[in-house]
Amino acid sequence: MNRLIWIICTIFLFLFFSSVFYISTIQKQQQVNKLQIIQIEKQIALDLPLLDLSNELLKHSGNKAALLNYIQTLNTFINSTDIEVVAITPQHEFDASLKTSTEFIRELNSNNGVVFIVFSLRQPYFTGDVVAIYGMLFILSILLTYLIKLAYINKNDDKQVIHAESNTTESKPLTLIIDLKSKTLSSSVSLEHQVALANKPLCFYLALVEYCTNNPEIKLNHNKNVPEELIELANKYFYRLVELGHTVRKRPNFNNSLEKTLSEIRASLDDVLNDCPEQKGLYYPPKAFGEGSRSRMHSYGLANVGQGNIEIIGK
Repeated sequence: MNRLIWIICTIFLFLFFSSVFYISTIQKQQQVNKLQIIQIEKQIALDLPLLDLSNELLKHSGNKAALLNYIQTLNTFINSTDIEVVAITPQHEFDASLKTSTEFIRELNSNNGVVFIVFSLRQPYFTGDVVAIYGMLFILSILLTYLIKLAYINKNDDKQVIHAESNTTESKPLTLIIDLKSKTLSSSVSLEHQVALANKPLCFYLALVEYCTNNPEIKLNHNKNVPEELIELANKYFYRLVELGHTVRKRPNFNNSLEKTLSEIRASLDDVLNDCPEQKGLYYPPKAFGEGSRSRMHSYGLANVGQGNIEIIGK
């Protein structure tokens, strides 16, 4: 079935190119013929007073031999294998019947009356050059069909690769990568996309991950101080940064500006997990909504972090 489709495609392209070529060639030939006939008529009109044509009014029979000689000379001057003058005849001698289908008549007005010019147009379309061009068009149609087929196959292959990669990505869970050496966050989906994080939010987030993994049911409220165990974990990661050679002015106070710290963490996670928003629920410190008692009930703890995958480099 596919083979039949490509054969039909080749034939369609060949017919299309052939039609365009045929129409353009015919139009061009008609324009050239028209201009050439006009030039011949102008030349005959200039020579007409010198031609010894018969004159019915003056009872003059004319010189037919001289007229034939003029027509032969004119055809030689035309120098065309397609168009030639067959006869130049006054109106009173003109016979409207044409000898062949290639002949046609043009009318020319003179001082002595109307003169008819019989032209012959022999213009075979399928010449050697035209046949060669049609052969080239057929080869071009085959090549274009081949290229279209190749593009179609490549497109299908790309779709299959993308589909396979998509299935692989879906089957392989996302891993959040936290690199203490470079102080960046990234994911296994896009390893080259790394987001830098400042010392305080980086250490606090690492501590929050470890603390919530060990205490999944704990509630961490904005209106209460950060638990001492969480502070100790944050300090542990801070000292690890120092050990890794990062320049640090002073140890941050993890109890201060908690919401700002959490906002910086969320912003970095938004960037890293931009292509996987459904994963945010595992790693994202929840935002507080509402005011008053509703806000006091809020917890910024990572309740679902145990279901995620986090890789810490440099721990």
